[in-house]
Amino acid sequence: MHKHTGVVSAGAFALALLLPAAGRADLPPSPPPVTATTAAPAPAKAGASANIKVSDQEALSDDILAVIDLPLAAADARAAGVPEADLREALVVTQEVGLGAGEATDLVAEEADATAKRGKAHAGFGKWVRVQVAGGLRGPKLAAKLKDRKEDAKELTAEEADKLKVKLDALALQYGERRTKLLEKRLELVAKGQKKVLVAKERHDKRQEKLATSTEAITEKSGQVELRLREVEAKLATASGDEKAGLEAEKKRLEQMGAKLDKAETKLDKAATKLEKQDAKLDAKESRLEQREEKAEQRQDKRDAKTDAKLEAKAAKQDKTAPPQ
Repeated sequence: MHKHTGVVSAGAFALALLLPAAGRADLPPSPPPVTATTAAPAPAKAGASANIKVSDQEALSDDILAVIDLPLAAADARAAGVPEADLREALVVTQEVGLGAGEATDLVAEEADATAKRGKAHAGFGKWVRVQVAGGLRGPKLAAKLKDRKEDAKELTAEEADKLKVKLDALALQYGERRTKLLEKRLELVAKGQKKVLVAKERHDKRQEKLATSTEAITEKSGQVELRLREVEAKLATASGDEKAGLEAEKKRLEQMGAKLDKAETKLDKAATKLEKQDAKLDAKESRLEQREEKAEQRQDKRDAKTDAKLEAKAAKQDKTAPPQ
């Protein structure tokens, strides 16, 4: 969240909705990226965020790695068996209410882990998220409550859905004001020389390793299939009767397996390429933000210098006009 909301988080949400489960070649086409239909929150009134308290630790926490991980967490959820419609609804509601992509990553990752452990998904993940977020839950508290979810979420009536929308719209304004306060606090702290702190690095490293391992495993399996296919083709040259029929059936099976592995490898390569591009965009944005922070710090230094000079001049003038002791 923080400085990486807006364009960066929107890109992570869109990629999360597009990226398939790693290593699966049998998925239907993914839906188009989400476009929020909720109207943009009205600008906060002057002083509206004055009572919002943000700690130094919170303001300096940089969740950029979690933002990068959202597409991978979504792919893990798909692979675990979370229905596409539920995943999409959960991502849409978190984006529309103004939660950061990092928070969405925590939530989706928790659902992926829970579903993988159970061996099946609880129906209505998206509806459950909508109800809980409308109730004011977010961040670690929301992810923690997800661990205790034991049952499918019930269907919402039209009246219930309308009431939730009113609550979500109000929260979107509130969270927008809080993001503004966070940004102001961060700029203030960075201008004083404090450094941002990366969060979720350990989990990010594990996900990157998992993606690389999946690619390597598919490549290795493809090699084994290709080697076996060559052996079958060599035997077919001299086979006849039932042996030939059996070898032809085996060849067809291997060719189909090879095609699926090739397709899966292509999807993983595309996913890795998209993530690399996302990383590059985020790095560029981070660089621009750092330059902006440096300029802000320089401007503040100039203002401080001018203020000090005025105070010194005023003090000197008072010393000249003061009557001798």
